[in-house]
Amino acid sequence: MYDYPVDRLLKINTTERASLLSEFPTLGEAEFDHVVQQLIAARRYEQERVGWQAVPHDVAALTIVVVTSLADLRAGVVAGVAVLVLLESVFQYYFNQRLYRFLSALVWLTYPAYAWLAYILYRRGFELVWIAVAVAFTWGGTFLLGLLARIPARLFYEAREKATEDAARLKKK
Repeated sequence: MYDYPVDRLLKINTTERASLLSEFPTLGEAEFDHVVQQLIAARRYEQERVGWQAVPHDVAALTIVVVTSLADLRAGVVAGVAVLVLLESVFQYYFNQRLYRFLSALVWLTYPAYAWLAYILYRRGFELVWIAVAVAFTWGGTFLLGLLARIPARLFYEAREKATEDAARLKKK
């Protein structure tokens, strides 16, 4: 049942319910409902954890657009990359469900932000090719740079875990 999508778990019909209950005869009706609710909560939590990893991209893209609007493209890129690197290292090891529910709405702001970036660059006299490159970099480049930004933080935390394990092993000896 864990492989069922959340929508399917929410809409289990009586024949499917009877079939599942026959597969798991030790479960009563109340226990079955509890298992279904736990599966729904686990699937939603998993989806939120995956979505949490996209938040740095959205914030970085919005930072690039806002700073470019206020200053220039170079300042926007520098600020966006700095925010991206910082947030990738933090968001990789910190998760807050309530904060995610708020920050997940940022994805809907990025799409109009790309259009705004194109408009700002057009008003500043950029050629259409360079506008397309800037928007493409803001979208795809932040994903690629985000993957690269995770590497140092991941290496640091893996080294710290290994050192902790080594210290515990030495302490036992």
